[in-house]
Amino acid sequence: MSLNTTNHLVGDTERLREHLGVDRWLLFGGSWGSTLILAYAERYPERVSEIVICSVTMTRRSEIDWLYRGVARFFPEEWHKFRAGVPEGDRNRDIVGAYASLMEDPSPDIRTRAAIKWCTWEDTVLSLEPNGNLHPYSDRPLPDLVAFVRITTHYFSNAAWLEEGALLTGAPRLAGIPGVLIHGRLDLSSPVTTAWELARAWPDAQLIVVADSGHKGSDSMNEHVFGALERFADR
Repeated sequence: MSLNTTNHLVGDTERLREHLGVDRWLLFGGSWGSTLILAYAERYPERVSEIVICSVTMTRRSEIDWLYRGVARFFPEEWHKFRAGVPEGDRNRDIVGAYASLMEDPSPDIRTRAAIKWCTWEDTVLSLEPNGNLHPYSDRPLPDLVAFVRITTHYFSNAAWLEEGALLTGAPRLAGIPGVLIHGRLDLSSPVTTAWELARAWPDAQLIVVADSGHKGSDSMNEHVFGALERFADR
């Protein structure tokens, strides 16, 4: 896990481009993948032709704190159960870091219980959305669930190894790269303000807010994604 960081992934992505012999490429992704896209594009803007992002995140500590503490105001009972999954001394401090520690515990039972509690909370945050799987995080094989939570807590407890606000501050480096940001109005896990702030800082980005979509997406969000990709393909 010490070799699994944002910096390592950016380096791997660039090595993949070189291996494939691609001069410039379109970057597409969503959710945490948008953080990786932005980190790569701000380091190698000359290698990026266009960018399409849905469900925008920049993995700022403020965003992480909202997802695992602030949004609890909508789900107080469920958050109480989530919070109870870590040792009592950590409940008023760093819940994400506490879960990251649990996911490195030598006991498989402790790791499994922590992973289930984590994914139950993730599902809860998205539970009000009208579209998508009712259990997008917990509805997966147990080994995959444990691996997912281990990696997620590893990244989020370290704020993706980024200075707070670094990707927003670095957005002017994307000048000249056409981009489309597609974000659901109903996204409680990553409120639309994140996408709006990025669109203001990135002079060549278009922000599309999808009224019926949350973080899980919708048919109309997919239409906007496919439309952007087709438009850039014509270039």
